[in-house]
Amino acid sequence: MGLKRWLGLDLIDLVIHLGTTGMVAGFLASSLPSPDSEAAVFLTFGASFVVLGWRRSRALKRRAEDPEAGWVDEVERRLLEVEQLAGRVDELEERLDFAERLLARHREVERLPGG
Repeated sequence: MGLKRWLGLDLIDLVIHLGTTGMVAGFLASSLPSPDSEAAVFLTFGASFVVLGWRRSRALKRRAEDPEAGWVDEVERRLLEVEQLAGRVDELEERLDFAERLLARHREVERLPGG
């Protein structure tokens, strides 16, 4: 998907990373005195961004070396295209059903006496 293509990490990895960062920052904020806790929280988030950047670069580099990565992107692109086409088919089915009902109603009016 798009997130993994840009970030190199999937949503679950990102949620785990952010959750761990939040828990560490929350623990430090509650266990240290006020001026120190603010600095510790700031450093925790800074370190988290550095680690996230390192993980991202490593994942993207590994993805570039993986010959199947292009294949996965192609499958995801085609799946998105199939989903869009399915939506268009649904819309066309609704339009056809409407046209059939309209045509049937018109034929009924023609069959009625005085119509």
